[in-house]
Amino acid sequence: MKVKQYAKKDFAWTKWGAKDIKKLAPFLLEEKKEAYGKIKQISKEERTFENTARAIESSGYKMGDNIGIIHLFMEVSPSKDAREAAKKVIDKFQKEALDVEFDEGIYKALKEYETGNFKKEKTKLGIDDIKLFGDMLRDYKRMGFELDKKNQEKLKNNLKNIGSLGIQFSKNINDYKDYILLSENETAGLPASFLKTLKKDKSGRYIVTLDYPDFYPFMQNAESEKKRKELMDKNLKKGGRENIFLMNKILKLREANAKLLGYKHHGDYKTETRMAKNADNVLKFLKDLLPTLSMEVKKEIKELADLKARITGDKKAKIEYYDLLYYSNLLKKEKFNIDNERVREFFPLEMVKNGTFEIYAKLFSVEFERMRDYPAWHKDAELYAVWGGGEIIAYFFMDMHPRAGKYGHFMATEVISGREDRARASGEYVAPVACTVCNFRKSSKGSPSLLDHSEVETFFHEFGHVMHQVLTKARYVSQSGTNVTRDFVEAPSQMFEEWVWKEEALNLLSGHFKNNKEKLPDDILKNMMASKRHMIGYFYARQIVIALCDMMMHTGASKETPNEVYNNLTEKYLHIKMPKGNMWLAGFGHFIGYDAGYYSYLWSKVYAMDMFSRFEKEGLLNAKTGADYRKLVLEKGSSEEEMNLVKKFLGRKPNNKIFLKEIGIIK
Repeated sequence: MKVKQYAKKDFAWTKWGAKDIKKLAPFLLEEKKEAYGKIKQISKEERTFENTARAIESSGYKMGDNIGIIHLFMEVSPSKDAREAAKKVIDKFQKEALDVEFDEGIYKALKEYETGNFKKEKTKLGIDDIKLFGDMLRDYKRMGFELDKKNQEKLKNNLKNIGSLGIQFSKNINDYKDYILLSENETAGLPASFLKTLKKDKSGRYIVTLDYPDFYPFMQNAESEKKRKELMDKNLKKGGRENIFLMNKILKLREANAKLLGYKHHGDYKTETRMAKNADNVLKFLKDLLPTLSMEVKKEIKELADLKARITGDKKAKIEYYDLLYYSNLLKKEKFNIDNERVREFFPLEMVKNGTFEIYAKLFSVEFERMRDYPAWHKDAELYAVWGGGEIIAYFFMDMHPRAGKYGHFMATEVISGREDRARASGEYVAPVACTVCNFRKSSKGSPSLLDHSEVETFFHEFGHVMHQVLTKARYVSQSGTNVTRDFVEAPSQMFEEWVWKEEALNLLSGHFKNNKEKLPDDILKNMMASKRHMIGYFYARQIVIALCDMMMHTGASKETPNEVYNNLTEKYLHIKMPKGNMWLAGFGHFIGYDAGYYSYLWSKVYAMDMFSRFEKEGLLNAKTGADYRKLVLEKGSSEEEMNLVKKFLGRKPNNKIFLKEIGIIK
């Protein structure tokens, strides 16, 4: 199928401002409304898959592209006015879209096709067609079309409120700003290269913000316990008190809707459509892992406490919540002779980026071309074309550095989803456009952007999502790219994390910032490999604690407040006491979009590790294995059940043995 190419003018949207976004707002739903009107006029006898199910699916494609762009602008636009306009438009759109989607006539059309011509057509339909129709019927039932009018209206209004409150919750996190000030005599332990990047106030004191490039290097290296505590306390209030209020309102609305639809709680409602199937399966999965991991954490925390006692001379020293990153980093240096600052010298951002491109290019037989004279929303944003089979098949943007109002962590997002272009008789494929958003420190004169190994892993992970998005060949948007079930979406990217722990890949990703030909020295490489399991118990136990807290919030499993649940789980299983009055959950961005779904990171890790076993056996850069993975997993999206995709790639039923070894449960 021929892929539609984009010209410069097709990226004119990258220059949209607040006025452009506002001007577009009234027309976002017009195409869908018109399509729905036509679908409802078809008689039962004339209903086909093409004029009913596929027509419903494709009715919002143009709308989806525009909303993808506006949502991206809410996260990355350098203009505060544009970000504010985008937020307002999305908020209004979500409410209006619900009014359009909650159309009983469309549900009736699907039911007419189900009881009419579906059986006649079924043998001629593809797996993706049948899955699309089945998912549609299920989703319309979950929208409450079998409820009476009063409860259906209540459900819809609750969803509108949830949407508005969720947008505000996320925006409060992005907009939250705070900092600490450092005098010269409070900078002990902080690398000179880090201090160079910090701004100063009028009195000459260093300003350390909550932004990712400031926060983590500071918490890992600052000797001043007082200043570490000060910065951590501020970080634990990210999002602000308003977000605690919003969280409680959203939880009540989610629970109310689940009950209206006949579910025991929101946890069961969300997991029904995922691989886990119900909340009890998730809770069992998490609770089976936690006791063994918690014992490992206890040993790790004691080791950190012993180190603190030795350094401070206090025999009763305890590890506090603001000590973890600092003493973990010190212990890593001591046990494995790893100095993060020395490691950074071998991972300049451009080298990591080019090495990442080279690895993915070899695996999937594609090429990446920088489109230098194409427009973008900011000078830091770069556009790339993906070439495959002699033509451009997709595009992606990279926005790599922090700035005021920008999304503050790391993500990969679809802007325009790949799909078959139903509007064209030629059957063209719409080239997907993705974007990876990062927050690596920007290079400045005499201070290049250097990454530590964990940041290399994060970037490689996010680019794995981009590959999932741009290599799709799914015919329908709802099955395209990363539109897979929530507890599988991380699996492809988690699998790719393993590459950055292998010498073959690290030789492509590393190169000293003064001389790229100088690769990671053998001693650093050897010690890095040995350090892979450093604090692994704590890392995975913390993932489980967050996942448990998330699921407990959404199953009514505790009478405590969500923050109390988090604090108590942290103390019981991570052996760390959180400070009174902390609001960690106010800054928990995954509460929106990953509700009752944070467990997905661990759940999908099971499949990630199992899938990686094939690459480990056949070769990290084996193009044949890469081609199989591209064809059987990445290109498919959710056009087939995710479990079937994994089975086909592995040639067997997946299991959890490699995962359990990875996290130390079995030897």
